[in-house]
Amino acid sequence: MRDIWMIFVSIFSAGVVSLLVELSLLREFVYIFGSTAVSNSIIISFFLVGLALGAYLGTWSKLGVRDETEARQRFAFIQLLSVLFVVLFYISKNYFVYHSAQPNLVRVYFIISVLGPSLLAGLAYAISVKIMHWRGEKYVTYIYAFSTLGSVVGGLAHGVVLVPLWGIQSAYIFAVAFAGIALYTMAPLMKLTRKIAVGAALIAAITLIHGGFHEALFPSSNLLFSKDSEFGIVEVWKLSESEARYKHLALGGKESDFSLDGEPIDLKVNNVHQSFNLPIDRRIHEQWAKTSLGIVNRPAKVLLLGYGSGVTAMAFLKSPMVERLDVVENCEPVVEAARIFFPAEMKYVEGSPKVRQIIDDFRGYVRFAREKYDIVALDHSIEDPYAIGFFTVEFFEQIKRILNPRGVVMILGKGLSWNTTRISFKYIYKNINPDTEPALRTGCLYMSDDEFTGPVAKDYLLVREGLKEDDLVYSDQRVGTLAELGVVRSF
Repeated sequence: MRDIWMIFVSIFSAGVVSLLVELSLLREFVYIFGSTAVSNSIIISFFLVGLALGAYLGTWSKLGVRDETEARQRFAFIQLLSVLFVVLFYISKNYFVYHSAQPNLVRVYFIISVLGPSLLAGLAYAISVKIMHWRGEKYVTYIYAFSTLGSVVGGLAHGVVLVPLWGIQSAYIFAVAFAGIALYTMAPLMKLTRKIAVGAALIAAITLIHGGFHEALFPSSNLLFSKDSEFGIVEVWKLSESEARYKHLALGGKESDFSLDGEPIDLKVNNVHQSFNLPIDRRIHEQWAKTSLGIVNRPAKVLLLGYGSGVTAMAFLKSPMVERLDVVENCEPVVEAARIFFPAEMKYVEGSPKVRQIIDDFRGYVRFAREKYDIVALDHSIEDPYAIGFFTVEFFEQIKRILNPRGVVMILGKGLSWNTTRISFKYIYKNINPDTEPALRTGCLYMSDDEFTGPVAKDYLLVREGLKEDDLVYSDQRVGTLAELGVVRSF
């Protein structure tokens, strides 16, 4: 009976490895190609294809086994191949994640990388059936249960413990460790010399992953900060002067007023831009705070969704009109990076009694917030797992639920579609004051269900652009045209 439990421990451990590797590969792929329905479905679908193909290959007569001993040895060998795969992927991935300029090559690399471990997992499953069928039908049915339970534990460990606490590197190390457990428990009668050799191989694999060998092979000299979080990889990249100049011009600056306050950097989450430390970026956010406070023209409670660098928060706090400022950031490492690269702003913000810093999912916070706000600022860079849920009709309705009368919602851009924004807010304005930065005049929308009044109303032009027949509407439930969704509202 003890021998049977050792086999099930092996099958369970192999299940842990399967999900640890799958979720890690998905995370790496998302970094490059974004967190979208397409990117998620590609990785998950190819992983399942590999499982099915591996299970089928395991039934081939050419891969048949004479007895249980040979089947267990083959299962153990598959775990050793899984370890080899993890190591080869980990030491090569930096090239494809950071250096390769061929997007199709990167896609092929990840697809092959996904098929490899899933093919081995499917093959291992088929062989485990061969191991158990000599013992009786009920033991064969237990295989799926223990393998699935291992996958559940591996999936929860990846997202709840390993990545948030120790980063993606720990997921690969634990995958190697559990593959080793699966190997030893499935083949406990290995010769001593073979056990020692396998143990040395496992130690070498963990050392290669933990020792940063991949960074030595494919270094990223411009990467100043990198840390994992459950919401993505937070990085700070050094910009060259030419790159900084290009960003300056792209933000509406002039060649004549280009300047640097220090080493230029770009703060990113999952490879998506969040903050520059360029003077023009700072001016834009300072003016954004000033203009929105002028619109409400009263003591204001402000909610910033994103903007964890502290630049926007400090700009608001400099005004005596701010009564309360809640800064919601979903990535704790963003705050850590801000303390390093935006020290003056963060010191100012964290020292203010008006500020409440909150680490929470953006949409989750808004859904259950009981506070009412006068100003809500939406970070244009925020993404959710399918790249639409943040800028949907339903979420805009939740924003309006926590907005005080005559409050204003600010967003850089139009969200996913003009129709989604247009049907969500009755009044949408653009700033036309020539003293404001061009980026605010061309890219920022100020949205409300109330008409702008007061001293600064003259600085805003009501956007009279109506709904577009060929533009989509994004909802939590459906994506479709106005006619398909039965939308008749117009302005």
